[in-house]
Amino acid sequence: MAYNYFIPLIHLGIPGYTFTQELPLDDIKNLIIGNEAKIEIVRKVILDTYILHKKKETIHLKNNEWIKKKAAFFKWENISNKNNLCYIETQVNLLNGKGFTTGSIPGFYTNYISKTKKNFISCGNEKYGNTRVIMQMKEFGRWVDGYPAINVNYNRNTSYSLVIINPYKASNSFTVEINSLKIKKNFKVPALSIKKINFFDVIKKNIWMGQFYIFGKRRLIIYLVNHAFDNFNIISTIEHSDPFRAEHTYQPRFQYLRSKVHKKLKNFLNN
Repeated sequence: MAYNYFIPLIHLGIPGYTFTQELPLDDIKNLIIGNEAKIEIVRKVILDTYILHKKKETIHLKNNEWIKKKAAFFKWENISNKNNLCYIETQVNLLNGKGFTTGSIPGFYTNYISKTKKNFISCGNEKYGNTRVIMQMKEFGRWVDGYPAINVNYNRNTSYSLVIINPYKASNSFTVEINSLKIKKNFKVPALSIKKINFFDVIKKNIWMGQFYIFGKRRLIIYLVNHAFDNFNIISTIEHSDPFRAEHTYQPRFQYLRSKVHKKLKNFLNN
């Protein structure tokens, strides 16, 4: 099966940081059927439904060599001093050629650079087509994400904020649940917008460590930002959430017996 585009990627844009992205051309080349292709690369920077910046470029693969390689690189300087979080959507579409062997772009990291703050890297989230979420919806009828190690500590000047990106054309409601504190709160994020939730505002504790779940009828894009307790703009790192896995946890009987026989045979041969 051939694909004529990669699933769009969503990255977070943070005030005071320069966002740089370089697409992994060598890995992309390995996914192109044949040795020639014309590819369109579109980047959009969106803030509260408004497109701050849009850039459309083309890149060519000819005789298995890239032409106009500069299109793989993108830089966005988010110079605002306010807490205006935006998001960057990256689209990679095939204009001419036989196609891609997969619909997912190879994994890579983007850089967040500042002259006065800690620099860090982050991976992107696919806008749709997440296999885990598809399995969730089939098994549970809802989207469920979480993170196992939130650490809020006033004495150590560290906290976490949950950043929810809604890159879709309809508003979306979701629930944040912290079982250990018996907390369950509902929120809503408008279409093509971002909502930021400081965990301290939810738990009301100066020191706490634990996990949370977030769920809803439709998927959202989640980032977890580890930052100074009273200043979101002093960031240590950005993490992605982990989908609640919908695979079966049991082992089929035949597989169990085969594994048991293999283990006994291995022990016998080693002895």
